[in-house]
Amino acid sequence: MVAYQSILDGPSDLDLAVNSIFAIRPLRLGKYPALAIAMIFGFLPCVAHADDASTQPTSAQQDNVELRSEVNQLKTKVEKLEANQSTGGQTSPQPAIVPNTNQSSFDAFRFTSGYDPAIGFVLRSDDNEFSLHPGFVFDFRNMTSYREKLAPNSGSEVPKAGYSTENGFDITRARLTFDGRATDYVTYFVQFQDDQGTSFGLLDAYWAYHFGKDSPFALKVGQFKDPIWHERNLSEATLLTVDRSLVDFLLGSGQTGRVQGVDLMYDEDRLRTQLVFHDGFNSLNTKFFDAGGLGAGVTGGSGVTPTNFGASGRAEFMLIGDRTSDFNPYTEYDKQFTAVGDKQDILVLGGGADFTQASSNDALFHTADLQYDTTCGFSAYGAYLGTYRDIHVNQGVTKGFYYDPGFVFQLAYLVTPKIEPFARYDYTYLPLGSTTGLLTGEVQEITLGANYYLYHHNLKFTLDASWLPNGAPSDSDALGILKDSGHSEFVVRAQFQLAI
Repeated sequence: MVAYQSILDGPSDLDLAVNSIFAIRPLRLGKYPALAIAMIFGFLPCVAHADDASTQPTSAQQDNVELRSEVNQLKTKVEKLEANQSTGGQTSPQPAIVPNTNQSSFDAFRFTSGYDPAIGFVLRSDDNEFSLHPGFVFDFRNMTSYREKLAPNSGSEVPKAGYSTENGFDITRARLTFDGRATDYVTYFVQFQDDQGTSFGLLDAYWAYHFGKDSPFALKVGQFKDPIWHERNLSEATLLTVDRSLVDFLLGSGQTGRVQGVDLMYDEDRLRTQLVFHDGFNSLNTKFFDAGGLGAGVTGGSGVTPTNFGASGRAEFMLIGDRTSDFNPYTEYDKQFTAVGDKQDILVLGGGADFTQASSNDALFHTADLQYDTTCGFSAYGAYLGTYRDIHVNQGVTKGFYYDPGFVFQLAYLVTPKIEPFARYDYTYLPLGSTTGLLTGEVQEITLGANYYLYHHNLKFTLDASWLPNGAPSDSDALGILKDSGHSEFVVRAQFQLAI
């Protein structure tokens, strides 16, 4: 007699097993459609041999008795398997919210030790109290910069005058991450970087405490991204283009960077908020008595240093999208700009501000943004960015009041599940006299390109080209952009990414 455990283990002997089961009594076919189909096809041999069975009633009765016993055993095992699948093998309570860490891998605690295609490798303790998900991001690029009429002594890292073309390879980004949970209500995230032009060091290190299973509040402490900018909040591994926009570098998160402080978070239904108290913008890896901020430079944050303290806030409201017991649309919003793998259409409105005080100088960074993603492959994002600076003491910038506005808008569409063309335009205005070396206050960046997803964001190739009609007011070599204020520049970037 065949052991019907084979139905669970694989397709071997499936017909014989299904025929016998169908001959006795049907299982819950509505819950097992594949098994129901197999039974229908398996029933045909039973009909063909009906005459043979009728001539041997004693043998059939004996077979049925044995089959009833084995089917009952099989049913018990299937019910246990179903119960495990419905709970995911998880018995301990889950945190009420996932903090806005911009790392989708914070769902790692839902899985047992092993590999899950959506997350990667996860290590987990037997009592479900601890989990660890290691991650790695590797971005390898070839970049070309062509600049017209570069002036002598321009101040660029590559000061060659005239028409200048630079091409080469670099490891633009190399990141090592660890995240998971330490108890039922404590999650954590640590990130180290060894990016192009930098030495190995700490970027992020924080943990978040969730105030109870049903509470919408959580408290995050440590060093983390200043949360006001949505473009920066996304992981570097899930950007649409090869890298972030130039307006983000000049006015946004390229200025505020990481902060050290405490973050009170609220997350319920359609609304999420964050309120942060910190040491001041750009306080990465500083001691408690050290100052952040920026001195001389060509950016919207220049001249505001040394910082004393700062406060940031961000709010997001989901206009389209519905939370269910199984899915939170904010995971799509936090994870990426594209529509790759999206399960719902989402439209999220966000905004934030950072006020930093530096003795007699102050800065107010602010933004408003809107993101729309669809399950049909279309995605769009737009944001306004602004910086207000009140400079009373010259810290590399002439005393005065300055306002620096800018915006970015981008579109993408998945023409196939693997190919995604995109377009982006961003604009920055830096008032003449607010920084040094400016020949024009207007900075524009027009970018066209496409992604080829070999395996989601884990393995992808991105190619894009940018035109800067007025050049760039400063070097941003991580973006492939070199200084050439007032003259045209073309940048071509090709990137291969591995992220686990």
